[in-house]
Amino acid sequence: MKIAFDCQGGDHAPQAIVEGALKAKEALGIEPIFFGDAARLKAMEGVDETHIVHCASAITQEDSPALAIRKKKNSAIVMGLGALKEGKVDGMISAGSTGALLAGGMFIVKRKEGVERAALPVYLEISGQKKLILDVGANMDASPEMLLSFAEMGQSYLRDVEGVDAPTVALLNVGTEEGKGNQQVKAAYELMADGIEHFTGNIEARDVLFNNVNVIVTDGFAGNILLKTIEGTVGYIQHGVASAAKGSEKAGELKMLAKSILGDLDYSRYGGVPLLGLEKPVFKAHGASNAEAVLSATEALVRMVRGDEYREGAGQ
Repeated sequence: MKIAFDCQGGDHAPQAIVEGALKAKEALGIEPIFFGDAARLKAMEGVDETHIVHCASAITQEDSPALAIRKKKNSAIVMGLGALKEGKVDGMISAGSTGALLAGGMFIVKRKEGVERAALPVYLEISGQKKLILDVGANMDASPEMLLSFAEMGQSYLRDVEGVDAPTVALLNVGTEEGKGNQQVKAAYELMADGIEHFTGNIEARDVLFNNVNVIVTDGFAGNILLKTIEGTVGYIQHGVASAAKGSEKAGELKMLAKSILGDLDYSRYGGVPLLGLEKPVFKAHGASNAEAVLSATEALVRMVRGDEYREGAGQ
């Protein structure tokens, strides 16, 4: 199995990306293809020169995503997605610009039949339960039909890739009662009640981390606010614990306790998430990914590829 690695994107590229890819090669038996600056990549230990694809330009976080995809055709994101579309690789991982990866995925790899828009999820494991929140930023506006599609894609991913049996679905709303919310959410509720197995109804933001639901569906606007609120809460608690622990004999214990409690909310440790709804597997790794996070993202991508191969072989 050949996997394309964007060696230009991320806070610690190319070192962390290459190290993670090589770990994945050893642990999973994949064949990593490195997209980036050939001169830098050739100088790195363990990199097979025949597996390097030179990319003369790079897409930055400051670039307009759609414009960058059109103008920077020799960047790692564009060239990697092109190789995926042409079947030269089986999947791609990037820790670079989320917007560019989404735009490139839509324009180059294309959407699956019947999917109106790809979705960006965030994956969490809380007290052993696997959760997927989507969308968290790809679609600022979403029709009721798109929200229904997000629910279907989220269930499919948790079931087929993460091994969750009968994943439940809830719709993010301002109240749990049926009939709450704006027109978009009310219409989506009706569609999900009729078309989604294991739909549990509405869920409020305060219950997302406590409720035992697996898939939380929302548009990218509300989803991104929810995600940033979780991030900010974790950061605030960490800062508060660190301040309280200063000068305390139990500073180490307090920090370890906070880490153990808040660790489940650090979605960066899960490596990466797929852009759901595309024809082929594209994974977005966290920008701060280290080698272990890249390995983790590759493990999930491999499970996704093998799951797709199984379903195709079974005629499903």
